[in-house]
Amino acid sequence: EDREMAGMGRLCSVLGAVLLVAYATVAAAGEISTSRPFLIDSQVVDMQWVNSTRKDAKPHDKVVFVRSARGSIYRSTDDGLNWVSQRDKIAEEDEEPFQSRVQQMLFSKAHADYAVLHGYSDVSWYTKDQGATYARHSFGAMVEMKLHPTNPEWVLASKYEGEFPSRYLSLFVSVDFGKSWKKLSSNVFQFEWADPGAKGRQERTIYACVRKQDTQPKKTLTSWDPNIDFVVSHDFFGSSKVVVEHGNRFAVHPPYWFVAAMNPEEELEVKMWVSSDGGTSYQTSHFPYQLSERSYRVVDSKEGSVFVQVTHSQRDMVFANVYLSGEDGRMYSLTLRHVVKDFKGMSDFERVNGVDGVYIANTADTGAKPQFTLAGGLQAVDGMVPTKTSITFDKGGMWSPLKAPEKDSRGHRVDCDSKCSLHLNGKTSHRYGPVYSSPTSTGLIMATGNVGQHLHARADEVNTYFSRDAGRTWEEILKGSYIYEYGDHGALMVLADNTKATREVIYSWNEGLNWTHFEFWDHQIEVENIITEPTGASQIFIIYGRRHDKGVLMQLNFETLHERRCLGVESPGSDVSDYEEWTPSDALRSGKCLLGRKVTYTRRKRAARCFNGRDYDRKESEYACACARTDFECDFGYQLNSKKECERVPDMPLAGFGAPDDCSGSFTITRGYRKVPGDRCIGGEASMWEPSKRSCPGFGGTGTVILFVLASLAVVLGVFTYQRRKEQGMTMPWQSVGDAVDFLKEGGRSVFSSAASRGGYRGLGTEMLEDDDFGLGEDDDDAQVLGGSLADYALGTSSSSPAHAAPATNAGTAGAGPIDVAIDLINLDEGGG
Repeated sequence: EDREMAGMGRLCSVLGAVLLVAYATVAAAGEISTSRPFLIDSQVVDMQWVNSTRKDAKPHDKVVFVRSARGSIYRSTDDGLNWVSQRDKIAEEDEEPFQSRVQQMLFSKAHADYAVLHGYSDVSWYTKDQGATYARHSFGAMVEMKLHPTNPEWVLASKYEGEFPSRYLSLFVSVDFGKSWKKLSSNVFQFEWADPGAKGRQERTIYACVRKQDTQPKKTLTSWDPNIDFVVSHDFFGSSKVVVEHGNRFAVHPPYWFVAAMNPEEELEVKMWVSSDGGTSYQTSHFPYQLSERSYRVVDSKEGSVFVQVTHSQRDMVFANVYLSGEDGRMYSLTLRHVVKDFKGMSDFERVNGVDGVYIANTADTGAKPQFTLAGGLQAVDGMVPTKTSITFDKGGMWSPLKAPEKDSRGHRVDCDSKCSLHLNGKTSHRYGPVYSSPTSTGLIMATGNVGQHLHARADEVNTYFSRDAGRTWEEILKGSYIYEYGDHGALMVLADNTKATREVIYSWNEGLNWTHFEFWDHQIEVENIITEPTGASQIFIIYGRRHDKGVLMQLNFETLHERRCLGVESPGSDVSDYEEWTPSDALRSGKCLLGRKVTYTRRKRAARCFNGRDYDRKESEYACACARTDFECDFGYQLNSKKECERVPDMPLAGFGAPDDCSGSFTITRGYRKVPGDRCIGGEASMWEPSKRSCPGFGGTGTVILFVLASLAVVLGVFTYQRRKEQGMTMPWQSVGDAVDFLKEGGRSVFSSAASRGGYRGLGTEMLEDDDFGLGEDDDDAQVLGGSLADYALGTSSSSPAHAAPATNAGTAGAGPIDVAIDLINLDEGGG
């Protein structure tokens, strides 16, 4: 059967290529040109542009690779107009089909021409010319491969050795692009090349999680192992050094590195270590709550800080809390409770690309009455709990509902009371289009969802929505759910129905003011996605989907519409210009400020029917804003109350609020607020929210200066007394050094007493600060163990915590003390920005 399928596959490939060349539809002037649909053996699971960012790449010669669900590879050298199966290049004669199936495509960051097709069997294929030719090398069934970031010839790979059930993974390196391999280490569980350009790194620097020598593996593969360490080697494991002891797993998202280190005394406890300098140094992370059985996932780290999703208990299988770090990635604050996630850990927490500080998230409305049936079409969380959508414009400082549009796409008024808002589908939906934005399409967002009290799952209530101001306002652009893509820096929007088979796409040159329907084929296909090259500057799209049991690939070229080139980029806003200036702003504050700065972008006017072009360079300017309340979030141990003021969390331990042990001169005391990470405001109301400065207690710092002054006064007093007695012929106050010391002691006591009585120096000054500001006092020991009410607060179940119906809340911030976390996920959401 496989042989017959292979023969049919070759025939389909050849016929398909001939048909594409012979029957490619080139539209007449003023119309969209399309390729004839190309059928592949199964649905598309991966698509990669090889040279889309190369400066010497011509507009229509970009190489695209596609991998199908059955492991077949297809290649295009003209932006998807024509496709050729790679089987004839990589398969040997009479070879079984499974032997040439590919499980992963890897493309070199060091050189755009280098790529590896990682096979399922003991063979992989290596190309140095973007797939024009391949070298076939066999080295056993490799589990994982990593290409070097700067040397295209170097490859790391792991594969199993030993006999079952005592098999183990070993690490190998090739310095000649797969021709030969050298073993580096045994019992390796994870590995990664370091950035050679980072401080202390070399070209041969490798990080890995490795089992200690002469130790036995644990019986269960899912358990944390105290005998595994996170190590670094600078010489291909000629030598190595332990970086984090008991480090079992790690995740990399430059410049941050995260390591999960097991507590050897408690199997389920793990501490998270973080490096913010590219892996040079590591420190433990701090969360405000210590709750058992946690897992975490890094969901975003694009703007100089890190959002981490934490699951606090096994019962929280479909939602988790999200925490935000400072710039060093160590200190975390609770920014949003009950964020919806799926069984894989993927969460509905989306960054709006192109505009800093704006995020959209779906949260479980735990305060709502459970729905025991799906009659209302509610999208269930844990099978029961309804979902709400909220947005933040200050990187998690404040969250608020999405404003519902006033009219629908047909011009009818939308009825929406105070309890009603717009709710959008996220990544966990798997049925409808998720929230989508592009870095090159400034301020534009498309999504599907509905208006109401909660997010609905019924198809007849789902519509497609659009925002052109980064989520401040929304409009319904189409009834039903669509999949979408931007082209030409956002000037062109292309959509297709993704709920049923279709033969047409819908496109707009004016951001949804008008739509044009275009029939791309005589037959219907189930559209899975519309995609353009990664820069987002092209007007060429690839649409792919399914027809019966086959995959379908097709190119749509809008360049042949011959829309005119936009003019007037140097004079935006004028009557003769096709461009305007736009400044994003926080919906919760007055003025045009976002994250403490006023950023003005130049973008095409909505109604201008023209194209930007591949070489369009977006212009922007930036100015700092005066600080206001919205530039600050609640500090560690504080939460928003009903008045939107930050107050101390009930039962929060006071450790860390007083003077540090090594206090020198002065220290700061929080007012309950801290500046939002990445905020650049200056002056204004900053002094109202920033920490206050206090003098160190004891005789250090200012106390030492005062003591020196008083001691000097005592000496002066002694000298004055001696001179007066000598002039008056009186007996000397001392006849020896001992007498002088006794005199100074007596004088010293009188001087200090006098100064104290006049309100001068007052010793340790315990009246200067409240006990809360210094530490725990008599409650020191008890406060080291967090109480039940604090745990309830972290989970959002405390009666003293803010109301669940207030998504515009931020519950506290940076942490104190190393966390004890059971981590089951250490990776990044794909496509997270």
